[in-house]
Amino acid sequence: MMDNVKISKALSDPIRYKILLMMLNADQCKLSDCYCSSDEGICNCDIMSALGLIQSRVSYHMKELVEAGLVLEKARGKWKYYALNQPIIKEYIQQLEVDFKL
Repeated sequence: MMDNVKISKALSDPIRYKILLMMLNADQCKLSDCYCSSDEGICNCDIMSALGLIQSRVSYHMKELVEAGLVLEKARGKWKYYALNQPIIKEYIQQLEVDFKL
């Protein structure tokens, strides 16, 4: 079940918003610092490198995004990979259009 308030709260943080945009454009990443991305999504280390954050801050932000349902998480060994949960994002946008009569 989608929680619009939880999603809105997760989106309100500029770092989390940047992370989502980074995930959206991960397939276009040609930077040398994007060394851990895979078909499964982007890795913590990619986010740390791109945004200059320490691992604990990335983990905190990713926990918020996962709990809001905006991001899917897959563990692979010691790494975690993250991908956008596009159906939830689309549903959230549609619900906003209904709620605000757009």
